[in-house]
Amino acid sequence: MASGCANRRILVIDDDPVVRQYFQKALGDPGLAARSGLGWVEREVLGQPPGDSQAPIFAVDTAAYGEAGCRQVEIAVDAGVPYAVAFVDIRMPPGWDGVETVERLWRIDPNVQVVIITAYSDYSWAEIHGRLGLRDGLLILKKPFDHVELLQMAHALTRKWGLQEAERRRAEELEAAVSARTRELEQANQRLIEEEKQRQTIEAELRLTQRLDAIGHLAAGIAHEINTPTQYVSDSVHFLRSAFADLEILRLKLREICSRSCDQGIGDPLGAEIAALEGELDVDYLTERVPKAFESALDGLGRIARLVAAIKELGHQGSGEMRPVDLNRALLTTLEVARNEYRYVAEVETCLGELPSVICLGGEMNQVFLNLIVNAAHAIADVVGESGSRGTIRVRSTVCGGEAVITIGDTGSGIPEAIRSRIFDPFFTTKAVGRGTGQGLAIARSVVVEKHGGSLTFESEVGQGTTFTVRIPLDGGGAAEPEGSA
Repeated sequence: MASGCANRRILVIDDDPVVRQYFQKALGDPGLAARSGLGWVEREVLGQPPGDSQAPIFAVDTAAYGEAGCRQVEIAVDAGVPYAVAFVDIRMPPGWDGVETVERLWRIDPNVQVVIITAYSDYSWAEIHGRLGLRDGLLILKKPFDHVELLQMAHALTRKWGLQEAERRRAEELEAAVSARTRELEQANQRLIEEEKQRQTIEAELRLTQRLDAIGHLAAGIAHEINTPTQYVSDSVHFLRSAFADLEILRLKLREICSRSCDQGIGDPLGAEIAALEGELDVDYLTERVPKAFESALDGLGRIARLVAAIKELGHQGSGEMRPVDLNRALLTTLEVARNEYRYVAEVETCLGELPSVICLGGEMNQVFLNLIVNAAHAIADVVGESGSRGTIRVRSTVCGGEAVITIGDTGSGIPEAIRSRIFDPFFTTKAVGRGTGQGLAIARSVVVEKHGGSLTFESEVGQGTTFTVRIPLDGGGAAEPEGSA
């Protein structure tokens, strides 16, 4: 559709054929305009060059009643060639009158300029405005009228339509520009949000790395400080157990001698005294219980040694390079370290398949397993509470399609559907303050997905529990081969 003042399309809706013909002659005959001295209108307003006086001034369509006029307006709008001006007679029996016709016209095309033509006082000006509202696109033309008056009104209104159309287009362009700029700002803001989340995740990972590195150094020192006295105690317990065994041999031998002496009739008072002393000291009870006490002490000392070794291994970050790691050993080490989290609420079932060494960041994978096991323990604790009942943590490992697959499941309450899409978001947590930071799963996913090219997924059923599945490429996800490899 041409813009500006180029739209010369006019619709006349009048039930009188004589009136319709008059409009077509008055608005479409360039000769009539020239004879009326309106050639300047064509040149100045329409931009028509001199000498082109035979070109039509306006394109005039007519309709005999309101329904037909509305159909023409609708067709014109759909075709993208709307009318600039509609001249509508006020009286068009027996159908719609002019006011109802205008109401319906504006529902189809609210931008068309309307002139109501009337020679009777069917409606007052106040009544017309009461029906149609106060709009600058509504004028009244009283009959009888001169063709010069009609031409002036048509020129002015088509020009006005053109100016308003240009303004509408400028407003649309401005709105489109504002919308585009708004989208750009929203996208930039979203990028900033994502970058901020990424920065927070990186900072959290850095803090974790620093913490684990510190734990590694601390664990090495603690291991030395604990292992030395533990070794002393262990050596002493072994010595005492051996010495007790020797003394037990001596005691039995002495008992045998005393018994033989009594049988021979000598040493009866001494034998009786020794027997009385054994009864007083409850030697039989000591003989039964002391060896068991030695075994318990040695078992406890062994557990201390294993726990210290596990802490030392878990906290060891190595060089930060991918190296061959025994993930089954890492799982068992992590279970040992996390034992205090689940020992009172859950049993642990393990089914560890034969895994080859996996090229990965061992320290960070230990942290992934630790986060998942601790989360499983907490999920079960939320269910069993103080009831004394126990849930189950199931740890599995296998190889599938060139990947090590580790699953860690629990019999907790499951993850509600409404929050499943958010559990890997940084700082999102449903745990009480002080029990969780919302970083565990976010960091675990970052380690598995971004650093190893693997995947971390889960399946959950409310009331039944959750199982997390870690998949890690055996070859390190395309990482460089470790030093010393062929």
